Amino acid sequence: MIERSTPPTGLRPTIICFAGDVWDGNPHSRHHLMRRFAGRFEVLFVEGIPMRTVAAGQPGELRRVAAKLRTVPGSLRTVAPHLHVLRPLAIPPSGRLGRRLQIVALRAEVTRALRRLDLCGPRISWFSIPVCAPLRGRLGEAGSILYYQDRYDAFSHVDAAHLRRCLADLAAGCDVSVASSEALADDLRALGAAPHLVAHGVDAARFAGVAEVPRELDDLQRPLVGYVGIVDDYLDLDLFTAVADRVDRGTIVIVGRVNTDVSALRAHPRIRLLGPRPYEAIPGFLSAFACCLVPFAINQLTIAVNPIKLREYLAAGRAVVSTPMPEVLQYGDVVSIADGHAAFADAVVAAIADVDDAVAVRRRRQRVAHESWDAVAARIEPQLSALLMTR
Repeated sequence: MIERSTPPTGLRPTIICFAGDVWDGNPHSRHHLMRRFAGRFEVLFVEGIPMRTVAAGQPGELRRVAAKLRTVPGSLRTVAPHLHVLRPLAIPPSGRLGRRLQIVALRAEVTRALRRLDLCGPRISWFSIPVCAPLRGRLGEAGSILYYQDRYDAFSHVDAAHLRRCLADLAAGCDVSVASSEALADDLRALGAAPHLVAHGVDAARFAGVAEVPRELDDLQRPLVGYVGIVDDYLDLDLFTAVADRVDRGTIVIVGRVNTDVSALRAHPRIRLLGPRPYEAIPGFLSAFACCLVPFAINQLTIAVNPIKLREYLAAGRAVVSTPMPEVLQYGDVVSIADGHAAFADAVVAAIADVDDAVAVRRRRQRVAHESWDAVAARIEPQLSALLMTR
């Protein structure tokens, strides 16, 4: 945790973090970092900002829309000391009118929240999603930072051309840019920025500790092969089936929200989809898995992904099998990397056949022991301080 002597709350510098994620879901990089910046800064975490249009007829779309509507728009709550969460009206950026309405409403709601919280100190705008680019320089901020952790334009059902324009605007206009992978840093360099390359971290102590195995796993045949994370079209779903067909016994357990068609997985007798579970429960699931999966398809989106789940698996000491994502290759000393369905399934079979001794567990944990979120925050914090000093 970053510790500094700080002025009274109202005069502390404020980070306005524009995030597409909801605060109460399983945490992403923005959640981890904002928790660590809170204290030196007041943090206004602006959650649930739509980046994509409503994809009519797509599996899981109604669940996504319903989830956004369940939280009252305009709600403002304090979730921890100096850490405040705003849920704006969820206006999809559909067409020119939708994009304009989204920005006008968002600016008004953020301004009102800052006034209600009496946050009068200097401000920094933190852009984690590009659709908010038109707000840069319009909130009285001392500076701005682009935090680039995904190729947003490569997601399904987005206005890719609009997102590319927004990203270009942020890359050119933000005072600081940070990329979480080498491929993303290359994207920003091509747009004229000079990004800081800062990889994701891990809450190692949480995942390395002793965790209670969830009772819902008791009746599943062992060994358990697990995946934890969102189930979306950027995964190679056929890898789950290939593994399930290849193992002689055991269960493939999938923990996470489903955003795509998984009917083939539900029909398989060796696969169990459990749905989302609280972040606090995830270490218990990992402790029960003989092997963990990173089954991403290889495409323009995923070759730039730096998967947080990889570090969480390793911090838990689990054997890991992954597709050959560029950011995973550097962990080849502790991860089995396999290209193709047959090779992936074979690697899983080999992993669960090995005796998982204490030496192997310790080696995996040590591999990520120095990649904490505290260390990640400490690399970014000086850039934020410099913005305040120069203004």
